[in-house]
Amino acid sequence: MLIRLTVKDYVLIDLIELDVDAGFTVLTGETGAGKSIILGAISLILGGRSDAGSIRAGASRSDIVAEFDISKLPHVYSFLDEADLGVDDCVLRRVIDTAGRSRAWINGVPVTVKQLRTLGALLIDIHGQHEHYSLVDASTHSQVLDSFGHLSNSVKLVEETWKSWQFEKNKLNQCLEQSEALKQKAEELLETQRDLDALGFKGKEWAQTIDRHRKASNMNELIDAANQSVRMLGDGEQNILSILANVRARLNGVVEIDPQVDSMLQDLEGLEIQLGEFNRDLRRYAESLDFDSGLVETLDRRIAEVQRYARKYGVKPDDLEEMALSVQMELEKMSSHANLDELRRAEADAGEKYFKAASQLSSDREKSSIELTQKVNAALVDLAMSGVRFEARLNPKDEPGVAGLEQIAFYVATNPGAEAKLVGKVASGGELSRISLAIQSVVHQDSAVPTVIFDEVDSGVGGAVAEIVGKMLKTVGQRAQVLCVTHLPQVAALGDSHWKVSKAHSKTDSKTLLQKLKPKDSVDEIARMLAGEVVSEKAKAHARELINSASI
Repeated sequence: MLIRLTVKDYVLIDLIELDVDAGFTVLTGETGAGKSIILGAISLILGGRSDAGSIRAGASRSDIVAEFDISKLPHVYSFLDEADLGVDDCVLRRVIDTAGRSRAWINGVPVTVKQLRTLGALLIDIHGQHEHYSLVDASTHSQVLDSFGHLSNSVKLVEETWKSWQFEKNKLNQCLEQSEALKQKAEELLETQRDLDALGFKGKEWAQTIDRHRKASNMNELIDAANQSVRMLGDGEQNILSILANVRARLNGVVEIDPQVDSMLQDLEGLEIQLGEFNRDLRRYAESLDFDSGLVETLDRRIAEVQRYARKYGVKPDDLEEMALSVQMELEKMSSHANLDELRRAEADAGEKYFKAASQLSSDREKSSIELTQKVNAALVDLAMSGVRFEARLNPKDEPGVAGLEQIAFYVATNPGAEAKLVGKVASGGELSRISLAIQSVVHQDSAVPTVIFDEVDSGVGGAVAEIVGKMLKTVGQRAQVLCVTHLPQVAALGDSHWKVSKAHSKTDSKTLLQKLKPKDSVDEIARMLAGEVVSEKAKAHARELINSASI
């Protein structure tokens, strides 16, 4: 709810602070004192249209701040959190300078006027001749009816099933739109897959094939090198092993002369053993070599085939196996997305769930609209508006939507026998305020805006009807914070809090003042409203009587 309103340098206001209590608050004052100025400031803080001409004469800017308690408003928390505006406080600020520029903040964060307007609509509902007069906005009528009928869960279900249906529908439409392209792409991938399957290529094969081809192509050179090496080591007339044997024999002849020769002989014997083993291995290797011209031709063909596919698909031969796996995965993915029959079934099931939920909501709304119409018309009779006929209608939409199958609209006929028209098209400001009051008096406040402001609600009424208006306002004030600008003493006497708006004049300017009245001062103000400028003791007694009867 609204905690405090601070207005500085706006029209005739120098500086005022309005600390608002819960319940029913009344604002009174003589005509022209500035009550409408205060409501205009509230309209601005809610995102209303700004005007440099509204800045107080001599000031450089108007500055308006509103503080709210949102501890019981989770939807406001969600808005602030999603917009990253902080949730510890809820402070709205609007500044207008002499150049006509407007700036806005929420919790100290600069925001657009649109954001200010969106949040303001969650916090305050003004019923009167102002921009934020919600009753003339047909988009709010569904909220009122759904709140009255306790249909929030049904509305949420319709919204969820609508989103689910649209999601499935979009998936199906995207698949249908892309079906030809997907079909062509799939054919290309299948051809690639067939090529790679026929190739049967594995990643390590390329390096192995290159090694085999190099060996087979140079087989004669390998055979010659191996055979010559075997002859040089041990099979030739002058081979290394026989030379080493002669060296060993010569050293054995002198070992007794010098003992150091013995250690060299041992090294030589080890060398002979190693060379002997190497010679045997080399001989076996040479015997294993066999020139096969057919193998070279086979490997040439395999290498050419692999290179041809690598060039065709623009990859390296080593990457062909990875490409084959990628093609397979993409085909599997396309197959899962391109199952039109499955997508059609999912879309149909989601649509069926939506229409089931929406049809039930329509049925519930129809019952609620009948009850709301009856109760509002009964309240209008109490408000001396028996000639006005109210009707909550369900107008079918051309297309289903997130809010259901119909648009809720409030119609009124202001004269007997007249055709009912949209409420904002035919009713005057005072009539609209009283129609709003009648609706507010019967609508449950489960999801209503926490602060409701009424202006001109008492226009054209008096006597017993005025008392009924006051009692209705007080009743609404038990469920929501209510602020009412009134000229009726019967209404003012019922207020839980009473503020007086007045105008002070000096030689240089005039100022609008705001004062919270104590009980004694409230008696004097209500007496003035009863008697006019000259307040008699009889008027004061009458004022006390009104206040006392209101507290009974």
